[in-house]
Parts: sequence; structure tokens; C-alpha cells
Amino acid sequence: AMSVLWFDGLLTQLDDAGVYFLPEDDSEELLEAAAVNRFPCVRVDLRDCADKAELLQRLAGALKFPAHFGHNFDALADALGDLRQPKLPGLVLLLENTERLRRHALADFKTTMEVLQAASREWAAWHQPFWAFVALDDAEFNTLG
Repeated sequence: AMSVLWFDGLLTQLDDAGVYFLPEDDSEELLEAAAVNRFPCVRVDLRDCADKAELLQRLAGALKFPAHFGHNFDALADALGDLRQPKLPGLVLLLENTERLRRHALADFKTTMEVLQAASREWAAWHQPFWAFVALDDAEFNTLG
């Protein structure tokens, strides 16, 4: 398993910030590292989420998007950009229990990852790391190669 030290140093690496798969067992270490760096870490539980509408609903709830959030991928991109605050050192998003979503709505999952990756690049332009981690159980993580 990766040590907290590795994560601590990693999270501040602007050039590496982006979207990654993470073994579930490392979730606690990620949360600790985020706390050490004073990065808010937002956990999004996607258990039993099987479609785009529910996915956007849960992201909006977890990230406290405004009431006028448009519930489409363009709106998601805008809302992720709007989360950026001048004094925020960085942000970590942890997506958990995505199995059902990936099984039933893989294209929407992939589009979401692309939107998160684009948001990360946008944040990086302001020198603020934005990370998104998708937790996988160890067996699945190990099949990624």
C-alpha cells in the first residue's frame, strides 16, 4: 500500500493532478493526506447509482452545487470550475461504489471522468490541484494492469 507520506507529497504535485483509480484500501490514507495538506476531500457515494441523472444528482449534492445547477455535463464542467476559491489550496474528490454505474452507464461514467480531467487542467492553470479518485476494490484494481 502507498504510504501517507507518498500521498502527502503527491497531492501538491500540480502537474500530476487529475483523475485516477485508487485501491479502496488506500482511501483512509488519501483522506489523511488531504487533511494534512488542508485540501477539502469530498466523498461521493455512488452505491446503486445506475444512470446519468442520478450521478449528476449525487455529485451536485456532495459538492453543494447551486439550486440552478443544470444537470448536464456542460453544467457539471461549469460548476466544477466555480468550486475554485482563491484561498483554497486544492480539492480532492473521492468517488466510491461506482460498480453499478460503470456496469449500466459506462459511457456516462467515462464522460464524467473526462469532465473531471478537464476541470483538473482548468484548476492547474490557477496553480490549484484538483484530484479525483475512483475507489475500486483491490481485486478489480489489480486487473487494471
